[in-house]
Amino acid sequence: MISCASAFDGTLLHRKNVKLKNIKKMKTRIYFLDNLRTFLIFLVVLLHAGLVYERVLENNWIVIDPVKSDSIGLIRMYLDLFIMFALFFISGYFIPYSVKSNTSWGFIKTKFNRIMLPWIVAVMTMIPAYKAIFLYSRGLPQEPWFSYFHIFQRTGGDLSFYSDNPTQNWLWFLPVLFLFQISYLVLSKTNLTSIKISLKMGVLVTFVIGLIYSMVISSFELKGWFHSPFLHFQRERLLIYFMVFLLGSLCNKLRIFESKNKSKKYYIISNIVLTLSLFIFTVVALNFFFNIVNPERNYFIVSKSFDRIAYYSSLLLSMFSFLQILIHIFRFNFNKTSKLLNELSSNSYFVYIIHLVVIGFIALILINITIPSFVKFLVLAILTFVVSNIIIYIYRKVFQKILSNNIVTTSVLIIATFLTIAIYANQEYTSREKMQTSAFKAETEAPITSLHTAVLQGDLKTVQQHIKAGSDLNEKEPNGGSSPLIIAAVFGKTDVALALIEAGADVNLINNEGSTALHSAAFFCRIDIVEKLLANDADKNIQNNTGSTALVSVIAPFDAVVGIYDYFGKTLGPIGLELDYEYIKTTRPKIAELLK
Repeated sequence: MISCASAFDGTLLHRKNVKLKNIKKMKTRIYFLDNLRTFLIFLVVLLHAGLVYERVLENNWIVIDPVKSDSIGLIRMYLDLFIMFALFFISGYFIPYSVKSNTSWGFIKTKFNRIMLPWIVAVMTMIPAYKAIFLYSRGLPQEPWFSYFHIFQRTGGDLSFYSDNPTQNWLWFLPVLFLFQISYLVLSKTNLTSIKISLKMGVLVTFVIGLIYSMVISSFELKGWFHSPFLHFQRERLLIYFMVFLLGSLCNKLRIFESKNKSKKYYIISNIVLTLSLFIFTVVALNFFFNIVNPERNYFIVSKSFDRIAYYSSLLLSMFSFLQILIHIFRFNFNKTSKLLNELSSNSYFVYIIHLVVIGFIALILINITIPSFVKFLVLAILTFVVSNIIIYIYRKVFQKILSNNIVTTSVLIIATFLTIAIYANQEYTSREKMQTSAFKAETEAPITSLHTAVLQGDLKTVQQHIKAGSDLNEKEPNGGSSPLIIAAVFGKTDVALALIEAGADVNLINNEGSTALHSAAFFCRIDIVEKLLANDADKNIQNNTGSTALVSVIAPFDAVVGIYDYFGKTLGPIGLELDYEYIKTTRPKIAELLK
């Protein structure tokens, strides 16, 4: 999403190459593209802020607020249609200037300094900050330093859980953009970019190739994200983004934006096409979503293949329509600049790099404020955009002037090299240690994985190592104050719970809500854990903060409390809570008998 990097380069090239012909037209063009890019970066912030209040990505988003708004999901779905598409287009539009004004090596060097160096700095700083906030916001303990980088992957861990598998996340765009730029350089040197083609044909080719590519990826079940230390991208969109990148360069070649024609013909057509395509896309996309939520439904509007064609066709048409509408609006209404707009444009590249960490900090503050989720969403987006711009403005005005580019480049490369070696060495050592650690060492040293994490993962072997090492079995996690035994009771880790009880864990310890392990085990119908707790003197009469004993939590009719189970299923499901409603319904009376 940091396609603004290329656009940023283009702006600088424009300001340097004042001898180019038609400079007045170029300035006008760059002003409206700069403003469009700034607007798109704000929409990126808006999209990412919304994920804090959605019921998606709860396993890997930086902060998850328990207050949700389902309507935000639709906003995100529509924003996701065109933001990247438009940013790649802008990137492609400026690339011919860079190629023409540099030698091949000069071009590669320039792009490496402007694209890859910021990426290296970002993955060394922003990714660790992201994971630290991720763990803190969930009440999980912090982990060894080397696990905070995107090249780390926990052996035997849950790869869908960010802590076990940190990824580039929002920073994925930088190396992909660099790859596109190098690809364009190769095409230009082989004269493939000199092939004459009209804009209409370019749009048609992009649409057809994009549709065929999407159908192939979908048919072979290759959808999803590709992960590697360098490249991280969404498979079904990679070629589409490259095609629109080339389409942007074609617009530059054809000098599309130098025309003063203010005809609204294509603007009106685009609005009509957008209305129809967006309707089709919404209907088909929601139908696919309901099929994913309920696999047994397996319903298709016409057929699986036809629905796929309708989905990808409407998606591409919506992308093109949004792009045309945005370009028309900004070209003919925001062909202007000012001190504020210029600062926002200059900041936008770096705002994108830091904005998600800023979202994390502000979202943590907003969690404790009782206001409607949609209001929180808007406040979070606006505050993040403003604060990020302030931070970057201060950096540019104070620190950037002090630092030499050569010193920064050398320092970043040296630090990145040593960090990479150290991380891989520690990761390899950790993996080997898990397989080869002697029995004596297991008895005397606590494992790297924290006790709370081991309990949550049901890792009995690691829990036993903690017990042998003398770890504090009653340590409370910072967010909710639950002990390892309470966590085991909630998530039904029976073997782990029995081991903790046998090892002397406090069966009557209470969390921040006043609940004990018996409260949790009874409510979630962990009958074996309830019996073991009672056999080890768990106090049945302890009342939680609402005045309920463990018995009170299970004597009410199931239908009266099913909403509570729904809530816990949605909030704790992403980190492993599994609920069998039929089992719970039949077991609650049995638990009640044990507690009477």
